[in-house]
Amino acid sequence: MIAPKRTRSSEMAELMGEIDVQMTTMRRGFDPGEKIAGTVLSVGAEMIVVDINSKMQGLIERTQWKEGELLPAEGDVIDVFFVEVRDGAARLSLGGSGSVVDQSILQAYQTRLPLEGKIEKEINGGYEVHLGGQRAFCPFSQVGLHRRAETEETPIGKTLAFLVIEYDPEEHTLVVSHRALLERERAEKREALKAELREGDVREGVVTNIMPFGVFVDIGGIEGLIPLREISWDRTVKPEDVVHQGQKVRVAIQALNWEENRFSFSLRDTVADPWVDFAGSLGPGSYVTGKVVKLMPFGAFVSLAPGVEGLVPISRLGAGRRIGHPRECVTEGDELDLQVETIDYDTKKMSLKVVDKRVRDMQPGTIAIAAHLKGLVEGVRDFGVFVRLSEDKTGLLHIGECDIEKGGNPAAKLEAKYPIGSMVDVVVKAMDGDRISLTLPAKASASGEGGDDVAALMRAASENAQGASISSLGSMLDELFKN
Repeated sequence: MIAPKRTRSSEMAELMGEIDVQMTTMRRGFDPGEKIAGTVLSVGAEMIVVDINSKMQGLIERTQWKEGELLPAEGDVIDVFFVEVRDGAARLSLGGSGSVVDQSILQAYQTRLPLEGKIEKEINGGYEVHLGGQRAFCPFSQVGLHRRAETEETPIGKTLAFLVIEYDPEEHTLVVSHRALLERERAEKREALKAELREGDVREGVVTNIMPFGVFVDIGGIEGLIPLREISWDRTVKPEDVVHQGQKVRVAIQALNWEENRFSFSLRDTVADPWVDFAGSLGPGSYVTGKVVKLMPFGAFVSLAPGVEGLVPISRLGAGRRIGHPRECVTEGDELDLQVETIDYDTKKMSLKVVDKRVRDMQPGTIAIAAHLKGLVEGVRDFGVFVRLSEDKTGLLHIGECDIEKGGNPAAKLEAKYPIGSMVDVVVKAMDGDRISLTLPAKASASGEGGDDVAALMRAASENAQGASISSLGSMLDELFKN
């Protein structure tokens, strides 16, 4: 039987198969001091080439054999120890593993080459690291670039690359650092970033530290600060409410100062501005609910949504009475029902006023003389009680209509009988434009009594207040009675 003729492609496939088999059996790396059985390939004038079943060839100096000692021949199998990789070749030695490890460590120390070691356990001040059969010490501060977070897993049991930073065999001193290697790599990455990073870019980083004034983030090569104002659109939150140490975050590059090594990032610029979504749907007259977040002499700042705030001017606080500071009426954390008065989308400023839901729900119908209404006590003065009748109408219940005994403090007596914020049933007694005088239902039958006096009082108040900036009936009459 004639065997089928082999083609060039089949021969090539067979050859590649054999190479694949050989490649799978080859070693990829060696540990310093590891004993290896190798086959001598050639004997040169200075070096002996050894096959160590690796992609690399092994080289051992002839001087390793004493003068007059028989050299190995091609094809001989010899036992050698791995020292290091240099110029693409595995450097070998005839010496014992201990001396080779010492030689390898000394070489690494002198040339700043990294060595792999395994962190075995925690000891006083750091960790014990096994480095090719030798015990080394790595201080806590030299394990990483940043202090390890409580939530971060322990490095014990991990195999890492280290640089030898102290070495004295006679004193048995061997100190290593993983941080030194990271810093070296960081410097290389920094130079690459300097060439490509631009303000406005968005990069991924890791939170390295949280401080009262902001958050530090490492983006690989440089570490920057996210100031408090750039953490969130909501300025009431604390840094620890938003991020935690070790968390991966996306940050926008705000400022780069390579000379002073100062870099500023933003977290809030990576998310949508809430003004676009929330405030964009509001306008003058819109009703909202907010929480008081800050008190200032001129008013109270209120948070309507994360990142959206408005101001309630002091003139809009006090329920009709004059106050010296917003804290007389509200405290931080209070929830308020509000109405938008003005809004500026360009400057992101909003002016608000406090409203009462009961006032919003009022539907008095037509306010006319003899109309029976239910109102909200809005303020008290020596001369009477101001009663809110609708969202834009306020009337005066004169002290003469309230059956208050003479003498003493009339305002205190009125407030005790008609507490601010309470509801009261009233009847419209007289009207003069927007000025409304009220009486009680029980006195409605005598509505004519005193009506002229109240109307005259209102007209006098109007004449005295001409040219003054008075925004309500209450403040107008208040000015009158002060004179």
